[in-house]
Amino acid sequence: MSHAHEADGPLRIHVVTVSTSRGAAEDKSGPLVRELAAAKGHNIAGHAIVPDDPAEIGVELDRALDSPSIDVVILTGGTGISARDCTPAVVRERLDRELPGFGELFRALSYREIGVAAMLSTAVGGLARNRPVFAIPGSTGACRLAMTELILPALPHIAGELRKESPLPRKHADAVKPVVRSRVSEDRLPEMLVSPPRRALAPSPTSPSKAGNPAWGEPLSPAAALEPPRKGIDVTTLPDVERPAYDDVATGWMAFSREMEARVVPFGSAEIPDVLARIPAVMDVLGSASSRARLRASDGREWLLFGFPDLTRPSAKVIAVREALPISEIIAIHRWPQRVGVCAEVDDGPLPRAGNSPDSESTERTGRAYEGEGTLFAVDGSAVYVQERRWVRKWDGKKLGPEDNVGSALATLILGWSQR
Repeated sequence: MSHAHEADGPLRIHVVTVSTSRGAAEDKSGPLVRELAAAKGHNIAGHAIVPDDPAEIGVELDRALDSPSIDVVILTGGTGISARDCTPAVVRERLDRELPGFGELFRALSYREIGVAAMLSTAVGGLARNRPVFAIPGSTGACRLAMTELILPALPHIAGELRKESPLPRKHADAVKPVVRSRVSEDRLPEMLVSPPRRALAPSPTSPSKAGNPAWGEPLSPAAALEPPRKGIDVTTLPDVERPAYDDVATGWMAFSREMEARVVPFGSAEIPDVLARIPAVMDVLGSASSRARLRASDGREWLLFGFPDLTRPSAKVIAVREALPISEIIAIHRWPQRVGVCAEVDDGPLPRAGNSPDSESTERTGRAYEGEGTLFAVDGSAVYVQERRWVRKWDGKKLGPEDNVGSALATLILGWSQR
């Protein structure tokens, strides 16, 4: 049966064999899974063998789920009922949505072959970080059954549904530009950020104008602020608005631009970092930006800019994104010179480095060192966000916030910065 939304190309599958007793020479299930997937035209992104240990399995699974070069993860082994069988528990801990039908169908099909012993299997499948993940038994018979009867037939439809929800497939360059919906402001980019100003303009009155164009910095009326989407257009040049001299507007995101010795250039064919593109909630926020552009610093660094409501006034909320490990460098540059954003492992970034101990940053911002394990994830005013494995928690110097997965934490932070 064909489906309207199916992946139109091979998927990149990562295979994890969970076994304490089997090495590469003894492993039969992992190579079988790879062979069956390759026979259907899919690519094998990697194969790892890890012991029956929750921490080891979790580290490998997190690594695979965070990799932009992996579409599907299949784990084989550790799905029984013995004390050491922990694969399903580790997988469920990371699932954003379980697919109960997978386990139910697998056990029903297994019952036909092995009888009541099928009920001892805890095979599980679901979606984690916008990727399908399956944990299946380690026997070759069970692997063949799960792959040929369930996983391989369903994968194109599952992948197609996920790509429909988060429309930035890495393999299709022509799908990149439409991801961020382009709604266009009725004002142009400040000329002083595109090129050096030829002359200083006298500031206009700060009180609202009764007629004609609004004064610089005033909100545009809802009816005049946006036009319907125009494909391929990021910012238009429409009737001018009188602006003050550059020195008078160098606040907020414009101050960041000035300090970085940067200029604004068209968005063009720039691509959203792949990790962010996999998170629908993050793409919803970035897609709601009324204007977008790129900010190119004199030293070669470049950020993607998303303006709320636009990129024409100092008071705009502007989020800057730069591709960097482990996720992306994301900065709320309208809060500058206050450093606010998601940290990255870069030496030239305006934010503290990700992966560092949060102690010093926490002491500076909250007055108290962080009391717990984890590494620095994000900074926001008088709080730090700490990541421990796949969980992110807010620390304000007094108490820890609830656990949140990385995708949800990113979406919540970006949404907040786009509004304040």
